[in-house]
Amino acid sequence: MTTPTPPLPPKKGIDAADFDVAALLSGSSSGPDPVNGSEPVQNVAAHVNVDSAAGAGVAQGIDTGSGAGTRSRWWRIGYPASLAALTLLVPLLVWTGLQVILTSSDGELIRRVSDPSAPGYEAAVVKTPTALIVSVDPSGKLDSLALLALTSDGIGGVLSVPADTVVADPVAPSTLRTVFDSSGLDALSQATGRILNLSFTEVEIVSSTQWATLVGPVAPVTVNNPDPVSDASGSVVFARGTLELDASQVWPYLSAKGRNESDLSRLVRQQAFWKGWLAEIGAGGGAGVVPISSEEGLGRIVVALGAGRVTFQTLPVTTLPAGATGGVRYAPIPDAVADSVAAIVPFPEGAPGSRPRLRVLDGTGQLGDGIGAATVLAAAGGQIDVIGNARSFGAETTEFIYYEAVSKDAALKMRDALGVGEIVESTQTNSATDLTVILGDDYLNMVGPSSAGTATSTTNGGQSG
Repeated sequence: MTTPTPPLPPKKGIDAADFDVAALLSGSSSGPDPVNGSEPVQNVAAHVNVDSAAGAGVAQGIDTGSGAGTRSRWWRIGYPASLAALTLLVPLLVWTGLQVILTSSDGELIRRVSDPSAPGYEAAVVKTPTALIVSVDPSGKLDSLALLALTSDGIGGVLSVPADTVVADPVAPSTLRTVFDSSGLDALSQATGRILNLSFTEVEIVSSTQWATLVGPVAPVTVNNPDPVSDASGSVVFARGTLELDASQVWPYLSAKGRNESDLSRLVRQQAFWKGWLAEIGAGGGAGVVPISSEEGLGRIVVALGAGRVTFQTLPVTTLPAGATGGVRYAPIPDAVADSVAAIVPFPEGAPGSRPRLRVLDGTGQLGDGIGAATVLAAAGGQIDVIGNARSFGAETTEFIYYEAVSKDAALKMRDALGVGEIVESTQTNSATDLTVILGDDYLNMVGPSSAGTATSTTNGGQSG
């Protein structure tokens, strides 16, 4: 059986064209190598140990007890000889340092592999762009939340989140509404991120008055209102059916809540607005009808969604009994939440430590750089940092390679999600990821061959293992 192994140290005799020698010797940065996780090569001069005290004594002409004659001979003979020796030593240090790199098992040699079908190709995965939109009322209190995601080119999603969703806390469970009103935007972002197991690319507040400004260029917005909305007196203010909302009506429509209307029903109505607004943006040409920058943040995402196919959903929750304040609260359904997020965020980025970081490599040459398996593993809670091909093809059994004991459980979970494979412990301890997954024939036989997928990624010039 031929089984790919974790990345091996480079061997002597590698063609110099396979790597960038200048990059290996390019500076004196003291931080870890972002590609390999190992310490970078230091500037050669930094490794030359000079006795500063002795040097100072000579430079200042201090008598060290050797006498003037000895000092004179040092300057005429000893100093030039030492300088020449040091000059000759520099190439030797360079050669020695390069041999250490080439024979080390602590890091990996940077190779230039640009062909996505070739062994050793890797690409750094660009995480799915997301924006958490926080709507607040005139007093600055939280009204509602929506997650917007650019799933792929021409595809996206909107996930509405109830403001009264409960945030798990062993000391004092609270709702998203309470978190924002008491602790602010950063705390809300973190709390929502824990529920969705996400870090957000953008987090933006939209006030009641800003909605009119945002929608103004395309107003009136055609909305298919699912249910009639009544005010406190019982009078219908928004009838069921097709509505034409002008800019001044957007906030009243989004924030209105009938006497017997649940917040979940209100979110369905808000989704009707998102559908209408995005359709108007698409019909109006995109960036020209959005009064904010279309290069970043909310503007960028709504312009892209306006031109694409968008799915709309509400966070899967169960209704809890009324709390001490008498309000309705909602508890997330974890597995269903994970599925909803995976449907619109195929390559998520989690908060530090919340998702195991994965490197997914095709060990067969027939699985499209492992993109299909990567989306399955991401849906199971992984964070896909790298996709690509193993150093060689012909793997019979899929391997889930972990580098630290604390990652073994994550390897088991990922293996269960994929349905095949074996767990392998690596002796390498400085991997930039928590797990490397090398896909084998067992997975290929289960899913069949595939072409390269549509994941957004960028080549990083690295090599695979």
